[in-house]
Amino acid sequence: MSPKPSVEMYLCAFHLGKWELDESVEDAYQRALDIAADQFHRMLRDDYSSLQRKHEEAVYRMYQAAGVDLMTATEGEKDSLRTRLIDEARKGGMRFPP
Repeated sequence: MSPKPSVEMYLCAFHLGKWELDESVEDAYQRALDIAADQFHRMLRDDYSSLQRKHEEAVYRMYQAAGVDLMTATEGEKDSLRTRLIDEARKGGMRFPP
């Protein structure tokens, strides 16, 4: 996870955080990680490894909910699912970072 928002952050916000058009991606992303805004900022500053672990767990849950086990899936299956998740989010109104 980097300070610049990643595509996976946006995907988690949309698919796990149930992002709505009238809210920020950050709010939905924090909901996807199941943490409050103040906790997120504290972890970003003081406990980055825990925040990164929560991010990885959220990405894993998202792919698992979409029917792919990241431990056994081929790279082609992962890429195909990622493309499908991005397309679904775009149809839902999400704009991804450049």
